[in-house]
Amino acid sequence: MSKRAFYTGVTPEAYNELKSKLQTYGMNLQGNSGRIDEKGVNANFNYDPEAKSLEISDLSVGFPASMMINSDSLMQRMNEMITQYGGRAEG
Repeated sequence: MSKRAFYTGVTPEAYNELKSKLQTYGMNLQGNSGRIDEKGVNANFNYDPEAKSLEISDLSVGFPASMMINSDSLMQRMNEMITQYGGRAEG
């Protein structure tokens, strides 16, 4: 089952920090939008710096990433990182 998250209040600094943290899980977000398909982690992402919003959709975690993290715990960690930098998880 894939996951979806939408965040508001995401400053460019917060987005850059999130990208850095996600690299530790083997996910490299290139630019402001695209697709992640690395080490078992799959997702679409779209960051709008003008609106300070970030959408992550169709997130799924498979092997080998699933040996270390599942999609629920990855979402929880992303929520924590975003709120730590002043953003908010929406619906």
